[in-house]
Amino acid sequence: MIAFFGSIMNVIPFIGPILGALIGVLITISSNVDLPFYDETMPLIFKVLAAFATMQLIDNFLLQPNIFSKSVKAHPLEIFVIILMFGKVWGVLGMVLAIPAYTVLRVLAKVFLSEYKLVQKLTGGL
Repeated sequence: MIAFFGSIMNVIPFIGPILGALIGVLITISSNVDLPFYDETMPLIFKVLAAFATMQLIDNFLLQPNIFSKSVKAHPLEIFVIILMFGKVWGVLGMVLAIPAYTVLRVLAKVFLSEYKLVQKLTGGL
């Protein structure tokens, strides 16, 4: 049940994982009301939070770059660098719009600048 609510909340950008973890903690606390809080419930809460943190790190650093790279046909490191660059320049909005903007720029470069070797190399998979 905790994983179900966590996965549904993970769809919401930025605040979703936090809400999912909070719901997971609330489910853990409400399921163990009869246990001593500091001795048994608190370690369970830390285990739930550790599971959420681990899964969030795996999702953000392994799964999403690979999924984006396959859909955009770019290397995962390239996707990671593009997201960091757009985030540094335009903040959170830049991070959200990084992949669509990069894809549009690659298509425009392929159409209008295809005679350059750098553009040919960057747009080889399109």
